[in-house]
Amino acid sequence: MMAGILFRRRVHGLLPLIAVLTFSVALNMWAVRNPARIDLTSASVYSISAPTRAVIERIRQPVSVTFFYDTRSRAMQDARYLLELYASASTKITLANHDPVLEPAAAERFDVKFAGSTVFESGSRRVVVNNATETEFTNALIRVTSESTGRVCFTDGHLESNPFSLQSHDHFEQGGDDHGHSHGSGGRPLTLHERHGMGMARNALEVLGYTVEQRLLVQGPDALQRCDVVVVASPQASFSVREVAQLSAHLQQGGSLLMLLEPHISSGLDGLLAAHGIAITSARVEDPARHYWTDPATPAVSDYTRHRVTRRLALSFFPGAAELMPHNGGTPDKIDVLPLVETSAGAYLEDDDTELRARTLAVLVTPRLGDWRVAVLGDGDFATNSFFAALGNGQLFLNLVSELADHRNMIDIVPRDYALAELRMSNTELRATFLLTTLAGPVLLVIVGLVIRGRRR
Repeated sequence: MMAGILFRRRVHGLLPLIAVLTFSVALNMWAVRNPARIDLTSASVYSISAPTRAVIERIRQPVSVTFFYDTRSRAMQDARYLLELYASASTKITLANHDPVLEPAAAERFDVKFAGSTVFESGSRRVVVNNATETEFTNALIRVTSESTGRVCFTDGHLESNPFSLQSHDHFEQGGDDHGHSHGSGGRPLTLHERHGMGMARNALEVLGYTVEQRLLVQGPDALQRCDVVVVASPQASFSVREVAQLSAHLQQGGSLLMLLEPHISSGLDGLLAAHGIAITSARVEDPARHYWTDPATPAVSDYTRHRVTRRLALSFFPGAAELMPHNGGTPDKIDVLPLVETSAGAYLEDDDTELRARTLAVLVTPRLGDWRVAVLGDGDFATNSFFAALGNGQLFLNLVSELADHRNMIDIVPRDYALAELRMSNTELRATFLLTTLAGPVLLVIVGLVIRGRRR
């Protein structure tokens, strides 16, 4: 009798363990059949980004994606999973995966020579990419499903910020192959850009489907032929009279112009600005009330003029910006000049801190009749590699290009860049953080301690 009672107690004691084991086995079997990941990385590097989803949602024709990968490579396994996310996000995308070593016939059929190649096909179009990243995949989708979004031409020859600036490749983790550089360890690649160039801006434009070129205006009157948007990016030397005439002719032919100018620099473009009712100061704007980090000469802006360009735009900042003002000659008839970006009401010029008022840093000029557009900013550093990925800077640049190219459906689509996590704060946020962590926190702890001590007595 006693033995039976002990046996039942042992069985009852084992039931919870058996239930847990049964549940664990069932959960593992379900997970094997339904693989998924929970992406906890700060940059969501194992998920497709919102801009990529926006590109996928615009696909209207079937797209066939064929990925050739090495099954032994962790990085290529990650790329395969990324492409599966693309396919799961749209019924228009079909995916096939092959190992070129195990399936040489498939590699020969697609004329693929090595693992890591991805073939995108839609109708008669075919795009092959050899860098298995989200940026390349999304760029290929845009190119295979649509014509070029437009041609963006950067002027050259005046020490402008270079859109084809140098970039290097680094890794969080290193492999042990013969070259000391491996993609098979599972480490995420990190692209390092020359800080003052505009390589990140160029990459972003190309992902959106734009063709990016540099043009020398001294090559002749047709130097800007087939350019939809011309970008003058922080010139350090003056444009000649003939070059300014070419920019004016580009506008007269229905083109658009984005001028990123700098204080203390004579660009030779004052006459072109005046023709559109704009003047630019040589002094920098300082904003003690609203600036980035601890530098008053880097105004920070989060309250914009309401416009398509600035909708849902995060805080942007402008390291060393000039003020844009109405020209003394007035605004020409039949054009509208809209201030897009303005400082706080406490800003002043570096050589005169007595006049405090809001200063305009960016304007958009549009004709009441005509297709041309002009955008002018008193700073170009905000869009260089140093600051392009920070807060709303890159999105502001891309939104301006999309507005000038009249591709409004592209606004708000900002390609993601893999980057080390950085904390960027304005002066107001810095002060609040200091007060909370250095003063309020310890004082609150002291008060709580005194209250507890008083109650115990």
